[in-house]
Order: sequence, then C-alpha cells, then structure tokens
Amino acid sequence: MSSNKNNWIKYSVVVSEEFVEPVVQMFSRFLHGSVVVEKEGDPEEGINKESIVSGYVPKEKNSKELENNLNSGLSLFSGVFNLSNINITEISSEIWEKQKFDPIIIDDIVILPFKDQINKFRDYQWVIIEPSMAFGTGHHPTTKMCISLLKKHVIKDNKVVDLGCGSGILGLVALKIGAYHCFSIDVEEESVLASKKNAKDSELSKGIEIEKQDLIKNLDINFSPDLVIANLNSFLFREGLVNISNIVLPKKKIIASGILVENLEEIESIFSSFNFKIIERVKSGDWAAIVAQKNNE
Repeated sequence: MSSNKNNWIKYSVVVSEEFVEPVVQMFSRFLHGSVVVEKEGDPEEGINKESIVSGYVPKEKNSKELENNLNSGLSLFSGVFNLSNINITEISSEIWEKQKFDPIIIDDIVILPFKDQINKFRDYQWVIIEPSMAFGTGHHPTTKMCISLLKKHVIKDNKVVDLGCGSGILGLVALKIGAYHCFSIDVEEESVLASKKNAKDSELSKGIEIEKQDLIKNLDINFSPDLVIANLNSFLFREGLVNISNIVLPKKKIIASGILVENLEEIESIFSSFNFKIIERVKSGDWAAIVAQKNNE
C-alpha cells in the first residue's frame, strides 16, 4: 500500500463543457495549481460531452475548511448552470498518472501529456509536459495567460529566464516560440527533475539550463535576460522582487503572473517601487498577469 505522502485527495465535479472555465477558475483558487479537466462521452458517436473538473491536494492538507470553500463556490454556480455534487476520493500518484489526459491547445501551441500524441499535432508548436499531481497538467488559468503573453513578447533569439519553473512548461514554450536560450530555476528538486525530463521529451534540452535556486535568497544568473518569466504568487513577489529586479536591465521586460486580482494593485505598486512600468495587464477570473518594463535608471 502507498504511504500517505504519495496519496492525494481528489475533489471532482461534472459540468457541461461550456461551463468548465468558471469551475476551473474556482478550483484553481483553492487548490493552487493541480487542476485538470477530463472529457466524458464520445464525440465520434455524437454524444454530448460533459467534463470532469478535478483538483488535488496532498492528503495531509485535506481539511473541512477546504471542502466548505469548494462547496460554497459550487453552490453559487448551481444557481446559474447544472453541475454535479462534489465527489471526494483518495488517490495515489501512481494511479493518477495513468489516467488519460487531453492535449491543451492555445492558438498554435499544444501541450501534450504523452509523446505518442506528437504525430497528430505536427502542425502545432508542441511541448511534452508529463502529467504530475505536483504541477497539474497546464489547465491553470495563470499558465494559459502566460503562454498568450509569451506569444506577444518573445522575440526570435531572445534569452529568457523562467523563475519558479515547476514543470518547465513556460520556458519550453518560449523556446518553441523562438527564444534562443532559457535558464529555468525552481526551489524544489522535484521541479528541476521534472523540467529536465520534459525538456528532453520535448527535444529542447540543448536550449535550456535548469537549476535549483531559491529566488528569495539569491539569484545566480550569468547573463542578462531579454525577458523574465515569473509565474509565482503574491508572497514571492513581495519577498523576492528585490532579487528579481537585479537581473532585469533597463528596457527589458518581465511577465509576472500567479497574482490574485484582489492583490493586483499591491503587487503593481511593489513593481513600481523597483522602477518598473506596467505596460500590460490581463485577467482571467480571479487571476491576473502583468507585463512590466524596467525604466531607465
């Protein structure tokens, strides 16, 4: 039997495909990243599809408060559209990773969970991100916002830095879009290992360096990036922007995401105090991302 540290609590709800996005937004707020969407039905047979939105937390983090928060959010949705009651189960990492996951398509970018799907998506810019309960599968709205912003702000042959890389998804997408080199860091060894595997599977290992670093303590980067990617959280921006600012030269940009809308004004103010100008902001449900450019000293 698996030990508890390898077991997770799964919260899931069935909802019509057209109403998936608000449920994903709400789950993402409380479950912090490990949110996936699975399809039901068979479109080849003309069956109307429903979706299962699921979120995961380590077993030791399960609490009645979390369950109550999810139920409160779902009760508000139930007045607008039909959805099932929340289902709560315990599941091991090994079982979860054997599930079938659908590719995620964002314009001409496709995030594939497995290598055997590449041939179906040769016309897309593809990356392989192996599903992991620690990182989710790329459905989080902050990931999607960042990818959309990367498509606008990555210029061919840019050198980029990805802070808090997680699965490595954003740095790998930047390389696919046209960046020349990416230096990715994360404080967790699990993230470093996962990012290296995903880079290899995505045939991008030559363009990326991945190291374990703690951005709050120090950033050791031996080049000046054209663009910094930081899909983090408000706490890390509060505590780490002093170090992040030091690697961004005047006129260079940072994509900052993982910010709750309710904290956006505060985080923008912190960026301004470090001589950044906010040049773009986007929102998706409860989440926001900004593009900030360093002013001349």
